[in-house]
Amino acid sequence: MDDTTYELVVFDGDETLIDGDIVDALAEHVGVTDEVARVKTDVWEHDLDAMEALSEQIFPLFECVSAAELERLVQSLQFAPGAKAVASNVTCQTAIFTALTPLADHIADELGFDWKRANDPTVEDSALTGEVRGDIIDRGKGPVLDDLVAELGIDHDRVIAVGDGPHDIPLFERAGFSIAMDPGAAVRDVPDIATDEQNFFEIVPHLEARGVLDVEGVQRHADGPVDLTVD
Repeated sequence: MDDTTYELVVFDGDETLIDGDIVDALAEHVGVTDEVARVKTDVWEHDLDAMEALSEQIFPLFECVSAAELERLVQSLQFAPGAKAVASNVTCQTAIFTALTPLADHIADELGFDWKRANDPTVEDSALTGEVRGDIIDRGKGPVLDDLVAELGIDHDRVIAVGDGPHDIPLFERAGFSIAMDPGAAVRDVPDIATDEQNFFEIVPHLEARGVLDVEGVQRHADGPVDLTVD
């Protein structure tokens, strides 16, 4: 049993809480799936700046997508298996750090999160301009976490981070305990725990062991018993 008193769990959105990616959904809508896939592969395989790639290479492809269509795409995304049951039953403060504010708003509303940090897509005449603004795109998730823990008056070692990709590495490196959900090879060795599936029931024993999870609440949401065995 970890005797640290954890006070904040920070979750990534795309490909972590969400079974999918708002960027991929936008790419499919616009018809630029192959272009976006190439950029994302370069980021994963060559250790490139994920936020810079999003800002300079990917988001400009979404110019002229209507704000209404973006919201429709956000609402169409599904949560990962077990994500709602687990994340909504965390007993300390929770935060969502993700790419776009509309997705952060959706996740925070659905799961009752305390904090959200994301980037605002610039909108003119009810359509995206292809630009995004925000601390995550400008500074990365690490400094944004630094600001939040300072605001809350807590230490980094009292934070649990849950993510999946290169953009989450600064969270993994700062947090007292970190979990990657089905990460790629470039990320797998960075966090304390890496799962083989994007299934939140796999991390129940790890969160329960650190005193941040209402397991009975998870079981009610899961409509059945949850395995608490830590591998």
